[in-house]
Amino acid sequence: MKTLLRILTLMGLLGPLSAGWLPREIGEVRAYVYDYTQEEGNIALLKNGKLHPGIINVGGAKLSDDQVERLKAALRSSRERQPGALCYMPHHGFVFFDKAGKPMGHIELCFQCGNVDSSPKGLPDREWDWKAIRKLLGELKVPILGKSPDYTKLFKERAKAKGEDD
Repeated sequence: MKTLLRILTLMGLLGPLSAGWLPREIGEVRAYVYDYTQEEGNIALLKNGKLHPGIINVGGAKLSDDQVERLKAALRSSRERQPGALCYMPHHGFVFFDKAGKPMGHIELCFQCGNVDSSPKGLPDREWDWKAIRKLLGELKVPILGKSPDYTKLFKERAKAKGEDD
């Protein structure tokens, strides 16, 4: 039985993105960058089915099937998770949509401290492959900036360019 479970896991059939983490089959995945400071008391990329109001790349960047598979592999890293710093200022995430286009879960990441979160809960406590995730975001032209104020500045610049001044 253990051998069968290992084979299914290696084949990707029992990985964290298929074995009960999400309630339905994945229709598409989109990558987002956001300024979590745009809503006080809420740093979650997705809350009650709604995206954070600080989204910088409205609409997100849709991942190809190959990119979704590489993201899954990056989340299945087998190294033990190393605790990150105590800060948690996520600016990047991936939202998983079902076939009907409804958001059903997300992961969010803080490149500054190395901490992560997901909803629903249930992804294994493993060290994700940050290098692979960084590469995916680069391919999708989703910026990874230096510090939190850089994201606030980018959010305001994009809002101003769209005529959404404060």
